[in-house]
Amino acid sequence: MHKTNTFSTTLFQLLNQRNIQYCVLRNYKSLPDNTGNSDLDLWISSSDIKNVSEILEETSLNTNCKIVSFIDNKYSPKFCFQNSREGIQIDLFCGSIYFQNKVIFDEDTIKQNIKFYNSIAILDDNFANLVSLIKELINNGHCEPKYIFPIYNSLCYDLHFLKSNLKSFNIKFINSLYQSFQNHNTEINCKELCYIGRKSLSANTIVNKLKKINRIFHKKPGYVIVILGTDGSGKSTIINHITPILNEGFHKGVIYNHLRPNAIPDLGIILGKKEQIKDVTVVSNPHAEKQSGLLVSLIRWGYYMIDYTLGYMKVVSPIIHLKSKIFIFDRYYYDYYIDQKRSKTNLPYWIVRFGEILLPKPDLILCLGGDPEKIYERKPETSLQEVTKQTKALQKFCINHKKAIWIDTCTDIETSINKSMEAICNMMSKRFSNFRFK
Repeated sequence: MHKTNTFSTTLFQLLNQRNIQYCVLRNYKSLPDNTGNSDLDLWISSSDIKNVSEILEETSLNTNCKIVSFIDNKYSPKFCFQNSREGIQIDLFCGSIYFQNKVIFDEDTIKQNIKFYNSIAILDDNFANLVSLIKELINNGHCEPKYIFPIYNSLCYDLHFLKSNLKSFNIKFINSLYQSFQNHNTEINCKELCYIGRKSLSANTIVNKLKKINRIFHKKPGYVIVILGTDGSGKSTIINHITPILNEGFHKGVIYNHLRPNAIPDLGIILGKKEQIKDVTVVSNPHAEKQSGLLVSLIRWGYYMIDYTLGYMKVVSPIIHLKSKIFIFDRYYYDYYIDQKRSKTNLPYWIVRFGEILLPKPDLILCLGGDPEKIYERKPETSLQEVTKQTKALQKFCINHKKAIWIDTCTDIETSINKSMEAICNMMSKRFSNFRFK
């Protein structure tokens, strides 16, 4: 059972009160109480766009949900709203539905297919299924079965229905789509249909690529959050609790990484000493193996620096510059300051500091800690002396780093989670603090 989302309830209350002409494109059955773990695809008539901007701003103020991510698009801007308890991602479709600057579904056709459910304006299911499929097909060139299955139980299977609702496409595309449906195959020829469809619209894919490149120079819609702490400090607990809340605001956009970007394999795998595993395993004795000498430590450090720099540029940077995503790192490079025994290295401080200068910086570092005795009682994997040493090193690190926030996890769990979410929301809201609804 989903909890009530005050943002969605407030938003639809205002939309209905102000007589805004709108509709929800899909995933409407849990509205207005919540979005059912989905994003909100919201169509607005061209005459009400300015009014809806005011309503979004008012809803944001009333629920204390700040804009934490925004992707600018003339025809379909994307908003992410978040506070410490809830979040919501809204894809706004203004007037017609577009691919680039080409109309896929015109405004009149959308209006003709509007119905009501629980006092919420929605698209007729048959038309909504078609809209979802065409959007995926034309935008991405592929379609998951979840967009194809509903087609076979709807009017989309009818050629007349396709012709009357796909007015922007030529008959070649419509016939090709219809023939694909005849096979009742969950894997329709998406690439070919995408090519025919884009050609039918006279869409220029180069324009789309240039728009993506241009986005790099805007404010990043994505974030990187690092969570540090000794064994037993509550890293897994905090991550497991904040992830669902952040996934609401960023629509399942939280990406978990252990220690590093993992663009290159573990050094042990390269040397044939380990086997590749998909899931992160819990290490019962992280200090079982001896630390290496300086030379081997430098080799280990240098190898993983490739991942922290070039690997980051390959795996992390493109995503956070173009998409509303959050990377959460459980531990990170900064572990070299706190627990070199875990990485089997023995490096002088100046080398670790030099590596940090080259390191792409996260947006926030949550340092989890507290009373060493309580932490040791939770997870006695090393020793009380080692936990005390690491806790002091982490406190010193936190004081010396502007983006680091100390979270005492020796209080009750709810307090630790709330403080973590408050720190995250405060950080994210600053990036778009000057945002103005148009």
